[in-house]
Amino acid sequence: MMQKTPQGIDYLSELPEVRPHIHETRKFPDGFLWGSATSSHQVEGDNRNNDWWDWEKASGHIIDGTVSGAACEQYTRYEEDLDLAKSLHQNAHRLSIEWSRIEPEEGKWDIDATVHYRRVLEAAKARGMQVMLTCWHFTLPKWFVAKGGLESQDAVECFERYVRYLAVEYGDLVDQWVTINEPMIYLVQSYGIGVWPPGVSSPFKSVHVFSAMCRAHRRAYKAIHGVLDGRGAPVVVGIAQNVITFEPYRKQSLIDTLFVWFADRTFNHQFFIWTRGLHDFIGINYYFHYRVKVRPTKVSQFFYEVHTENRETSDLGWEINAPAIFDAIMAMARYKLPIFITEHGVANADDGKRPRVLVAALKEVYHAIRAGVDIRGYFHWSLIDNFEWEKGYTGRFGLVAIDFQTQKRTPRRSAYVYADICKENGIPHTLLRFVGHGVRW
Repeated sequence: MMQKTPQGIDYLSELPEVRPHIHETRKFPDGFLWGSATSSHQVEGDNRNNDWWDWEKASGHIIDGTVSGAACEQYTRYEEDLDLAKSLHQNAHRLSIEWSRIEPEEGKWDIDATVHYRRVLEAAKARGMQVMLTCWHFTLPKWFVAKGGLESQDAVECFERYVRYLAVEYGDLVDQWVTINEPMIYLVQSYGIGVWPPGVSSPFKSVHVFSAMCRAHRRAYKAIHGVLDGRGAPVVVGIAQNVITFEPYRKQSLIDTLFVWFADRTFNHQFFIWTRGLHDFIGINYYFHYRVKVRPTKVSQFFYEVHTENRETSDLGWEINAPAIFDAIMAMARYKLPIFITEHGVANADDGKRPRVLVAALKEVYHAIRAGVDIRGYFHWSLIDNFEWEKGYTGRFGLVAIDFQTQKRTPRRSAYVYADICKENGIPHTLLRFVGHGVRW
């Protein structure tokens, strides 16, 4: 049937030719790293010699009233977990070293712990995985805390000494080094709102600790390169930054827009500004999208409560906005360095949302690569359910579910979705059904 306007014009005939529907796999670059991530205190269990062990036991610090305890028993079950990762076609793994195990007393190295972590790294390499190693993922040895932690005068020297030891011991097994995980998250949680140890809320101390972390990264970066440069293999050092995407709730509001600019610069970029030239890559951890509505009478409530609009959230109440990972990537592409997505995931115990969030986010990573950004890998948070800091065991982020009574590991549906992507080195057309794409299964 001819479709015409009252003037007799066939408006359908004026439409441009429809672009063919693409059914091919959205392929990622050759050599792309597909992995998942864990951190020592959250999965190993029995980390008694760090600041979190005692913090967890104090009333009111952990929302669900749990303690890390045995966690996932990964200190002894690491081969089982690495076998799971390999069976799911992952070719890389990100993990952290527990500083309090390696250096239980100041200046004294624990040989058993040193050998243990070497065996863990060797196990990953034996399974064909590249290793991304995090030197510090939030927890601090008790002896270091007794000196004043990151507020102490020799904090930077202590951290440099520790990182240098790791470089000497594990330099032949590590492909990428992360000196510090999420420095701004640590700063806010520990010295801003004080819900992590040492439980301080002080703007003055926040500035001091931020400066210490910047200096610690600079010294650690130079230490790793100093030990490993010239050995033949490339030395790749950076940090994992929790990058938040902000948007003004009222697009026409100048004050909302200015606050978004300030928040973005302060939280996402200030660390890189103070450590310019001492990064070989940018690590992006992406979880948060904030809508800013500045209300002068409620200074503490600048971030609009998304529950008011019944937006989709994770089990922890965080807004789900997977497509915004594209904006996070493009914001950090300004540094013209290779990028790794060092963490991304969603707390979702029943796994009803994770497959969709995973595919939607990776589709945006693919678009960013097509836009010319040099993205080298993606590490899903996390491989297994784990202890989620002040949230306790409430947030289940794992591709693999953990029964914490029996320690049984059970891959979720999302684990197999991700396995297909890893195996294909891309997003098969059939998986786009998770994001509303018209696909017959």
